[in-house]
Amino acid sequence: MRAAPGFALLFAVSVFAVEPAWAGTFTIDPGQSALVVQIFKDGVAARLAHDHVVQARAFSGTVAYDPQKPEASTIQVKVEVESLQADDPATRRKFGLDGEPSAKDRADIETTMKSDGQLAAARFPSITFASTSIAKQPDGRLLVTGRLTIRGIAHEVKFPAQVTMESGLLRGRAELTFKQSSFGYQPYRAALGAIKNKDEVILHIDLGAKAP
Repeated sequence: MRAAPGFALLFAVSVFAVEPAWAGTFTIDPGQSALVVQIFKDGVAARLAHDHVVQARAFSGTVAYDPQKPEASTIQVKVEVESLQADDPATRRKFGLDGEPSAKDRADIETTMKSDGQLAAARFPSITFASTSIAKQPDGRLLVTGRLTIRGIAHEVKFPAQVTMESGLLRGRAELTFKQSSFGYQPYRAALGAIKNKDEVILHIDLGAKAP
C-alpha cells in the first residue's frame, strides 16, 4: 500500500545532570541521529495493508543551548524532502512492523508521498522547524514550542523532550503527534477509501548534536 505521510523534523532539549560546560552552539549530526515518522493503516480493508515508517536521510540544524538559561535556547532544523526513505527493512524491524514491502512497493510509496498531491517535493523541497520558546517543566524536561512548516504551511507545535550528554554528543529525544491534513493534504487512500492511512502520524526523534 502506498503511504503519504507528512514529515517533519524537530529537535528538543531538557535538563538532566546539567553542567555549565554544556552551553554553546551544537550542530545536528545526521549520522548519529534517527528521525522516523510512523504511519498507521486504516479503512475497512486495513488487514490487506501495512503500517509504514518513513525516515529522513538528509537534514541539518543547530541548537544554541544554555542549560543555566534554557529559556534562552533556540533550535533551527531543516529536512530535505527528497531524502525521505520509506520502509527501510531495518527500520521496520526496529519498530516491530510485520511484513516487508517489496522494492517496487517502497519506490511507489516514495513517489506518491513526494508527488504534487502530497508533500510536493518539487515545489517545497524542505520541511523546517524553528523554536519560538523553550520552558523547563516540573519533571525536568523542556516544553518546546515552535513553528513547523510543511508544504509551505506553518503551524505552532508543542512537545516535551529530554536531553543528555552522551560521549560528547548532546542527545535529544522526543515524540510529536500531528495530522497530515493540517498541512494541506490528505492521507493516502485507495479503493474508495477501503484502504487508507490514518490522518494522525507520530514523529519519533532521536538526535545527536555536536559542538563545532
